[in-house]
Amino acid sequence: MRSLWATRTAGALLAATAMIPFGTQAVQAAPAVSAAPAVRAVPADRAAASPQVVEYIELLKAAYSAYQAYTAHSGMSLEEATQRIQNSINQAKTEILSHVDQVATAEARSCARQAVIDFADITRFTTDTLQAFARDTTGCVTRIDSLLGTVSDKAAVDQLGFAVNAVGPISLVARARAGFDTALLKSTLVNAHNTIVTRLDPTCRSVRVTERPLIEEQVTCTAYNGNTGWDSRRIAPAPAEPRIDVEPLKAEASRGTSWVAAKAVLPALQS
Repeated sequence: MRSLWATRTAGALLAATAMIPFGTQAVQAAPAVSAAPAVRAVPADRAAASPQVVEYIELLKAAYSAYQAYTAHSGMSLEEATQRIQNSINQAKTEILSHVDQVATAEARSCARQAVIDFADITRFTTDTLQAFARDTTGCVTRIDSLLGTVSDKAAVDQLGFAVNAVGPISLVARARAGFDTALLKSTLVNAHNTIVTRLDPTCRSVRVTERPLIEEQVTCTAYNGNTGWDSRRIAPAPAEPRIDVEPLKAEASRGTSWVAAKAVLPALQS
């Protein structure tokens, strides 16, 4: 938890202390300040993204979960799964398209936008149109999956991540309705989302600062766009506070990015 002492001295400490990779430790003398008792503050994981992004991520989770419920033979029919996915995509459509429109690669941007727009009419498709749509959306997913591993700019990875987040459940249900196999598509989606998580994974660094008798560890996680999440814990005087879990700090740093969405939907894809 963040301490009051750490909050007051954070700026000076960052200026005076070199950052080192997380998992290693250093003892540095902090600037002369009067030590105050460590006090529990607002947890790091309370820092949130915008309501629109939070809703977008929840709707994506609902879309993937609906497909997972159908394939798990839990009693949900394909028609019910389709309707739930349509509802999720429709509610998040404005947010989805705003991210899709930022995709730098024209081909990926075009196929993702078309998939989102056409999906609203999937229950009206003829057999031929449905099969063509299923193949088109599959091609969109595989195209984005390939680009995720090759583009160098992490901002481009981020926007491609949002695109594949949205096209994934559309393609899965389209293939299911067309009578096509979905196993390889699901595997491709898992790979794409794992690539997003790996390439956009925040970097975490730990600093140990000393102002006798207080010794404190500060951990800062930084996303590709410079956003940060941080927390601190008292090491001394005893008893030392529990070790810091960096996952909430990574989530705080990554708020508003497709890293959060990818982490959220992977469990449904892998189940």
